[in-house]
Amino acid sequence: MDQKKKINCCCLTPNITRIDDDEKGLHVDIHRGLFASNTEKRTIINTTSTTNNLNTNWYDQLLSNVRWHRVKYKSSRFQKDCTTPCYTAFYGGRPEYAPYIPIPQWFQPLIDEVNSHLGDHVQFNAFLLRLYFDGNDEIAWHTDGRTFLGEKPTIASLSLGCKATFEMRRMTNVWPCVNGSNNISSNDSTTNTKRAAAATGVDTTTPIQSFALHDGDLLVMRGNTQKHWHHRVPKEKGRGVRLNINFRYVLPGQDQDAERGQMTYYKYMVFGDVPIDQQPPSWTYDEIVSKKGGMMNFVQKGIKCHGSKREQQQQQQLSAQKREESNNNDSNAAAAASSSSRSSKESDIERYLTSEQSVDREVFMSLPDDIREELVGQWKSQQNQQQSAANTISPLQTSSSSKRKESTQNVASSFERKTKKKKGTIDSFFAKR
Repeated sequence: MDQKKKINCCCLTPNITRIDDDEKGLHVDIHRGLFASNTEKRTIINTTSTTNNLNTNWYDQLLSNVRWHRVKYKSSRFQKDCTTPCYTAFYGGRPEYAPYIPIPQWFQPLIDEVNSHLGDHVQFNAFLLRLYFDGNDEIAWHTDGRTFLGEKPTIASLSLGCKATFEMRRMTNVWPCVNGSNNISSNDSTTNTKRAAAATGVDTTTPIQSFALHDGDLLVMRGNTQKHWHHRVPKEKGRGVRLNINFRYVLPGQDQDAERGQMTYYKYMVFGDVPIDQQPPSWTYDEIVSKKGGMMNFVQKGIKCHGSKREQQQQQQLSAQKREESNNNDSNAAAAASSSSRSSKESDIERYLTSEQSVDREVFMSLPDDIREELVGQWKSQQNQQQSAANTISPLQTSSSSKRKESTQNVASSFERKTKKKKGTIDSFFAKR
């Protein structure tokens, strides 16, 4: 597609990628690095905004404040039990409809910043949040188009955290038949490929558009894009934690259509099959990390992106404490101990990397010292536990073997005594004869 071009813009981000293809019905803007968490803070101030929240680390804000859901529900469309393919949350919509979760106070400044950046003609009141914990989490092909969002809805999507691939494919029918039978007659003469494409609604003549979305990128789908295109975030090996906020606007005066739509949002993002008057299961990010197995998970998958700010602060505090303790020791003794410790640590690291083939050496060595020590410590602890278990079993086996041998010896001895006694009795009998 020859429509991709970059334009200059006097706004917070100096780089906007814009696609406007009227023929294909594709209208997309990508505002690069607008809310990046780990880059230098922008010095340009938006004078039209009454507050300046540019220094807010929204990646940390969401990890600290959101309770996430992994929704379970019975799909009437596919007639089977389903679980959402990533963690989700939902805020807002229209307060006159139920269910409705009010927009948190801590979240409102982000909405204001996005609205201010995109202009007064764009507004949002419904917010879908997704947590892609690792590369196994995904969202399948779909359109965000709904009648209660309007004919040409503006959908904004903010990425925070690790890089992810965002793909778009053109559709001849954005609502294809589930059983793949629409517009296909029994005597159709098209090839199997074309028949399959027609059944699924995919326009195979138009290449899939693929975008790499980085921390802080804001992707905006405009115009009639939702009528012609599906999008997805596929599974990706080695991808780390990524957060996504999807901004939508539920129109007023849509009555039952909007009410049903809002209920559907909350069902698939929050409640599932749990009644709306009950509390659905939810977890904090830290609880999810604990459930997933801690930091070891990240290293084994070869993930190379930033963690949260509070994790970095904890690492810095631990490092500072270790430096202070080291400075309080005698310099000569500390130097000798340090040399010995380094040698021991290097040996432990080599044994760990040799033993754990799934660990990426480059990623491991790029981690902070205290994290490397923690991971090696966990591994050594596991090794010691296994060795301890083996040692516990071994004496028992030896004792059992000794007992069996002793029992066998006792039986033999008893047999020998009885044999001798019987032989003596017989000899005595014949002697008397």
